[in-house]
Amino acid sequence: MAQLTAFNNGVAQYMCQVKRLTIQYCRSGGSSKGMRKFINDHVVDFAKQNPSIAIYVRERPSRHPRFVAEYLNGRSQVVCVRNFTLLEVQRHIDLLRTSSGRKPEKLKKNWKTDNPTIQGTWHPFMFKPQ
Repeated sequence: MAQLTAFNNGVAQYMCQVKRLTIQYCRSGGSSKGMRKFINDHVVDFAKQNPSIAIYVRERPSRHPRFVAEYLNGRSQVVCVRNFTLLEVQRHIDLLRTSSGRKPEKLKKNWKTDNPTIQGTWHPFMFKPQ
């Protein structure tokens, strides 16, 4: 019997966390040039490669282009792609596709010791002449 290998976020298969991706652009605006190129040339291929993501393309007249990604956990993320090239638009759409939708958590380590020093803790002004 073949052994299954666990992927990133599932027991035996990867589940894409994006449920809906809305691409909003202006038909005539200069800041939407890279977005329009992506829509004309690559959005169909992207949709075929990612069948689990519902992709909506909406026009926003006289506004800057943006992506709105809605995740399975209910959170949505908006990314403005004003004046981006085609490569930068593809990079950002890939970043949205692979992210989990969770808020970034701050990793902090509190300083704690079982044997406190008699001299006190070090600080940047310890040996400053007075």
